Amino acid sequence: MQRQGQNMLEDEQAVFSISLIAKMLHVHPQTLRFYERAGFVKPMRARGDTRLYSHQDIARLRLVLYLTRDMGVNLAGVEIILRMQHQLEFLQDEIDHLRQLLVAHGQQHDVERVQTQALIKAAPRKLVKVK
Repeated sequence: MQRQGQNMLEDEQAVFSISLIAKMLHVHPQTLRFYERAGFVKPMRARGDTRLYSHQDIARLRLVLYLTRDMGVNLAGVEIILRMQHQLEFLQDEIDHLRQLLVAHGQQHDVERVQTQALIKAAPRKLVKVK
């Protein structure tokens, strides 16, 4: 059982070279370097300044490619979307922390009330490509 846990930890820390990622994502390595300069991804560096991409970097690159290739979003739009995504994640973490504080202080009924009364249900929306 210990071995499986080690494998999972190793998988989470796995890193990949720029050439492998370029082949995997069907882009030129120069595109990946450009995305790094644009601040969309920050790969780790090994000896000799070699870029090493994590699973998180790959997921972010896939998102950038989806937005640019499939959705027709320009790079300025990608930057805005990534910034908004980061802000949403930060705010969600803050909400989760505040919920934990309420529960810790015996305010469970307040948490349940907020979850049921303060949220407005909305139908899921699809993104529409604007020409």
